[in-house]
Amino acid sequence: MKKIFAEWEKQDGILLSFPHKNSDWNPYLKEVQQVYCEIIVEILQVEACILICDSKQNTLKIIKDYCDFKNINTDILKQLYCIEIPSNDTWARDFGGITICNNGKNVVLDYGFNGWGLKFASNFDNQITHKLHQLGIFKKVKTKKLILEGGSIESNGNGILLTNTQCLLERNRNPFYSKKQLEKILQKDLGIQKVLWLDSGYLSGDDTDSHIDTLARFIAPNTIAYITCDDKNDEHYQALQAMQKELKALRNLKNKPFKLIKLPFTAPKYYDNERLPATYANFLFINGAILLPIYRDSNDSLAIEILQKACPKHKIIPIDCSVLIRQHGSLHCISMQFPKNTLNFQTLKNFSTKNATKRNP
Repeated sequence: MKKIFAEWEKQDGILLSFPHKNSDWNPYLKEVQQVYCEIIVEILQVEACILICDSKQNTLKIIKDYCDFKNINTDILKQLYCIEIPSNDTWARDFGGITICNNGKNVVLDYGFNGWGLKFASNFDNQITHKLHQLGIFKKVKTKKLILEGGSIESNGNGILLTNTQCLLERNRNPFYSKKQLEKILQKDLGIQKVLWLDSGYLSGDDTDSHIDTLARFIAPNTIAYITCDDKNDEHYQALQAMQKELKALRNLKNKPFKLIKLPFTAPKYYDNERLPATYANFLFINGAILLPIYRDSNDSLAIEILQKACPKHKIIPIDCSVLIRQHGSLHCISMQFPKNTLNFQTLKNFSTKNATKRNP
């Protein structure tokens, strides 16, 4: 029996890739590195963090300096594992391995990543899961031929996958497969009983062809949180209203509708005269908490309130992601979770930073 996990299930750790000077982050590198430090610290409170970096020494110094400035005890860094691997960029959601359970054992599926349909270079990023496997980081890995990005699929952990046609049927990813063929592959690979397809919804400035994790997310087996736009003068109004209608028509395995939670829309955000894809749907479940991207927007507090009410057992931790969206992604896009019993902690000890840190006075 196969199963793809829901994100809220117990986790071993989170994969991140630290921004470096040879990436598109270079013009505001220090700003974005500080955001990463904030996210890393929150993750380390509750689980491990595997951090891909170009220089372990330099990266660790930046994180330690951040902890010292914020008066954070560096003992938490014992769960930080910095691994030097070349990378093109930092979007771990899309090049990171996707974990399933197969007959009681976790397997990391290494799908192909081609820069969102050949839009950007991905020669290094496409190799990261394989290189982590070579280092012995995962207990088991299986390489797949399909091009599949983690941000393009949403699992409810109970046999249902949510996705959309805009991304999965885009011709530069898997041009030889029809919708029906892709559905069969996903069902076989991931142990899915039902694939739910959306045809509508997008965000201006998004390079991923409408990844589902920017639009609609499972927060419980039968509950979907999604963004909506009520401003008829906004370019997104018609597409997101159409998506809302599609979501209302979806049915679960018992042929019942899903409970739908509306997340607010942000005011238009721009950088260099380009509209950015700010979305509250791009949150990340970690153990016992949800990291919620906020954008210095008037709806930030409302988004926190709505998600807290919908997920009362999780602590909602807001993270200012105004810098992250300058590169057209947000908090969920930069991360990939690994469920419990996926990571080989015996091997990870070789990459531990605990011996390189000292306790703050």
